[in-house]
Amino acid sequence: MTKSMVRVLSTLLVPAYLLTACTPLPTVGTQLTDQQRSDAQKSCVMQYTALGAIGGSLLGMLMSSDKDRGKGAALGAAAGGALAYSMAWGKCLKYYSNTNSFPVADAQQTALAVGYTPSRGNVVRIQNFTVMPDHLAPGGNLNLRGSYYVMSPDGQKEVKVIETRTVHYFNPQDNAWKELGSEETPITAALGTRRSEGQTGMPKEVAEGRYRVTFTVRALDKQDQASQEIVIKKA
Repeated sequence: MTKSMVRVLSTLLVPAYLLTACTPLPTVGTQLTDQQRSDAQKSCVMQYTALGAIGGSLLGMLMSSDKDRGKGAALGAAAGGALAYSMAWGKCLKYYSNTNSFPVADAQQTALAVGYTPSRGNVVRIQNFTVMPDHLAPGGNLNLRGSYYVMSPDGQKEVKVIETRTVHYFNPQDNAWKELGSEETPITAALGTRRSEGQTGMPKEVAEGRYRVTFTVRALDKQDQASQEIVIKKA
């Protein structure tokens, strides 16, 4: 490794290390004020975008000639940083999301509505899931709405339910979906039908392209999921 490469790597690694080491994030489940949530978003995104830029820089350096190492690192950092914002959105999703889950029908009402009988055993079923709007500009807000029911023949009064929202990005170079991250909400709920509503924002620097949001519900060793694709594109 040449001295110039060492200097470039030092320039990249030291600030990134300071960001990741000196900016602790709130633990999962911590109740945050609007200001605390905003600070957590910025801190979390800075950490992931710094690491993304480093990865891009290293790739750019490796793909460049000896004379163009510095230029290659700069170009790689820009490209890596752009995708890193998308990755950061997924990894920091819990700080961008504000969700609410509440009951809309009890077990008896749900059984009548969906034709549930005890012979079906434990059932977890998502009835609908929508993400609006399905086309928006970077930095916009998404509204997520879904409904589902959890039923069991054992007559349990309360069960542990985990709602998860996961973001994927379609990478055209690999022609494949890549998971960016997820946000998990554990709740204790009565059997029956529930509605889950929420809003999630994103950094304005996220890469344009196709994304997919998946809603998963797990309970009683059963799970169900539903997905919707969205397109992020500058106006």
